[in-house]
Amino acid sequence: MSTRISAMLKNLALGISAVAFLTLASTAAQAGDVTFNTTGCFGAGCTPVVATSTTSGGATAAFAAQPTTTVNTDLPSGFTVADLGTITLSGAGTFASTPFTLQVNQSVPSVGTGIFSGMLSGTILSGGSGSDTRIVFSNTSLNIGSVNYQMANLTFGNTVFLDPSATGGITRISALISAPNPIPEPATMFLLGTGLVGVAGAARRRWTGRE
Repeated sequence: MSTRISAMLKNLALGISAVAFLTLASTAAQAGDVTFNTTGCFGAGCTPVVATSTTSGGATAAFAAQPTTTVNTDLPSGFTVADLGTITLSGAGTFASTPFTLQVNQSVPSVGTGIFSGMLSGTILSGGSGSDTRIVFSNTSLNIGSVNYQMANLTFGNTVFLDPSATGGITRISALISAPNPIPEPATMFLLGTGLVGVAGAARRRWTGRE
């Protein structure tokens, strides 16, 4: 009888361990989710909004924000690529140095905001025949909680060139987003362990009482 009880307790412990493992695996699979949106604006001391533009002579640069987006960073690379918004150029003319603010607003895994600050300048030639219009950023990386946003489509280290010859004159601002997988808290692991021991002990007492 004792051999039978031991076997049953062993199977019970294995079953509980499997359930616990699957629960932790499910949690880990969602640990890399990042949910965010963006806003932006042109001008010194401006307030970021979802859509805004600046005009100089006959040239216009219009910003369109990235709507609420969820990405998952649980990839072998440890990061994923996502858009932070777009800039659309139109017309012809020269932009004087104009401050540009791109704000990232994060809701998952933690709530917070971060700012990319840049300076818009350059010339758009008529008919989309050329441009050296660009945004030079003073910072190309920011952290919101445990999540890192690293600007991706850069030239010369910190410059996004805006291309009026692209589809519709649209240039995407992109970033590499990474978030480390959290290690289970010691308290969580302790409770899991004591729960397994408690269940196994109760089962043993129950079967022992039947002998």
